[in-house]
Amino acid sequence: MNDIVMPKLSDTMTEGRLVSWKKRVGDEVRRGEVIAEVETDKANMELEAYAPGVILELKAQPGDLVQVGTVIAVVGKPEEKGAPAAQGQAPVKETQSAGQAPEPEPVTEPEKTAEPEPEKERVTQETGTKEAKEADLFPMEGEKQAPAAPPVPGTDQEQPEKAAAGPTEYIHTRAPAPGKEAPEFIPSAAGRERAAPVVRRRARELGMDLAQVHGSGPDGRILLQDLEGAAGAQGGAAPAQPSKEPAPPAGPRLVEEVRTMSRLRAAVAKTVADSWEHIPHFSVTMDILMDEAEAVRRQLKQGGMRVTVNDVIVKGVALALVQYPQLNARYTPEGVSYHGDVNVSVAVGVPEGVLMPVVHRCHELTLLEIAQESERLVKRARSGALTEQEMNGGTFSVSNLGMFGVDCFSAIIHPAQAGVLAVGAVLDAPVVRSGVLTSAKVMKVTLSADHRVADGAYAAEFLKALKEVLENPVRLLI
Repeated sequence: MNDIVMPKLSDTMTEGRLVSWKKRVGDEVRRGEVIAEVETDKANMELEAYAPGVILELKAQPGDLVQVGTVIAVVGKPEEKGAPAAQGQAPVKETQSAGQAPEPEPVTEPEKTAEPEPEKERVTQETGTKEAKEADLFPMEGEKQAPAAPPVPGTDQEQPEKAAAGPTEYIHTRAPAPGKEAPEFIPSAAGRERAAPVVRRRARELGMDLAQVHGSGPDGRILLQDLEGAAGAQGGAAPAQPSKEPAPPAGPRLVEEVRTMSRLRAAVAKTVADSWEHIPHFSVTMDILMDEAEAVRRQLKQGGMRVTVNDVIVKGVALALVQYPQLNARYTPEGVSYHGDVNVSVAVGVPEGVLMPVVHRCHELTLLEIAQESERLVKRARSGALTEQEMNGGTFSVSNLGMFGVDCFSAIIHPAQAGVLAVGAVLDAPVVRSGVLTSAKVMKVTLSADHRVADGAYAAEFLKALKEVLENPVRLLI
């Protein structure tokens, strides 16, 4: 027999939530075949079997929060543990002794069971597989959590209190590969419309019924612009709700309540708290003239190559880190661990927190390649499709709030890194050139560094190298 344990799928993972089983007790599995879906603190991952055999026992149920290293399933030969050889038979319950034979559970014809309410009917296998790939499988804040997958026939899943103990909303960051079975789900009370949590939240704010909104996304998926268009068609105002109380003022309202954090928000909170507690931060700020870099970027855009200011900064950071590798390292009890590649993590804001997809081997990529990879990663982050590989391996971070008009701020270092660059807006400012007062485009950058790895002078030299690259952007094109 072989034990299947909850794996450690990320550096910060200590526990994972079992989303669904892809196999039942008695099913045969091959090495490398997907048997379950697991939610980590960053993404939803597919769990593969590392040994062939038959599923003898499922020790965890969908919705359970399981510590890393805990056995969640047993795979072996059919004759071991008296496992059923045919698919669909009931598994051996943990409460039975080893010598007792499992009692088969009664099978009830589906049409003889109590008829569920129409809006709570489970989707059929045909529609469920298709819609589960496109729709959010998890509830919104404040909604009661539904099971991540329907109960597996023949398993004991009557654990409502345990399943409801975890957070009440999730971000689905990886859809099952094409051709693989997608977990079934239970549609929301609003109907079987497909919409992300942010869309459902906005619909509630507008007082709109999603069932009446036509979705323009893939397979009819409802997008934010669909809501705004529908609201505009209704005169830009939400429909009046019958109430005996005076109508509330327009706009958002403050509500005194305590909300359970999502898995992503909780992961961000833990990461930054660990960083702030264990890494001695210090910051250095410098002004960089961006006139020449902006001119190069505009020329590239006119030539059909879309490059953002952030892409220019990532490329400049990569070139500067090659010269100052201490900031492309990390502190360990054994010493400073240097990295052989420059892998820049780029902060991407999402409704429930921030994700840090990684542009790998930036020092070997051209500016255009960095721009294309960054655009791809940002789209995948905002659509909830990032894989664990796309979020791991960062050696330095860039956090840009310039698009919000922020001119200067400090960022928090990722626990596995030694530095992060906080980028402000490119603003027109007065400067003196050759004794003449003139206007220039100025950008403030703030480097936060781990004082155990680098000192202030080293950090200042790094920023000086970055300044030289960005103020002479020809080097970015080499």
